Amino acid sequence: MSSDGSLQHMPETSARSALDRLVNREEVLSICYWFQGEGFGDIYRPAEMESFLNCDAASISAALQELVAEGHLEEISGTYLAYKFTDAGKKQGGRLFGDAFSDLTRQGHGECADGCCDGDDHSQCGDACILH
Repeated sequence: MSSDGSLQHMPETSARSALDRLVNREEVLSICYWFQGEGFGDIYRPAEMESFLNCDAASISAALQELVAEGHLEEISGTYLAYKFTDAGKKQGGRLFGDAFSDLTRQGHGECADGCCDGDDHSQCGDACILH
């Protein structure tokens, strides 16, 4: 906002840059969640994440620093460029990951949404199972 209270329009390059930074932060947070879920550990370093993201280590480092400022990650003291989730960051990372990959992670047609079925055998299913 300007001093007179009206909204100022950002130049297109600034708006694009802000959008790119937001996208980078969301991608980095999602990848941190995935990284941990795959058993690669719960410490995140820019160089290790570079092969999973479509940006360079400098952009990843900037995103990690912004995520620290937002309270989603915290720097690990005594290390160089190493980060870990905060509780809020892990929740947000899970939401972002779930949103990004929902088409790949939902059950297939004819599969039990509760995970209680073993193939076509529904004899052990609970009452909540739609296939029971």
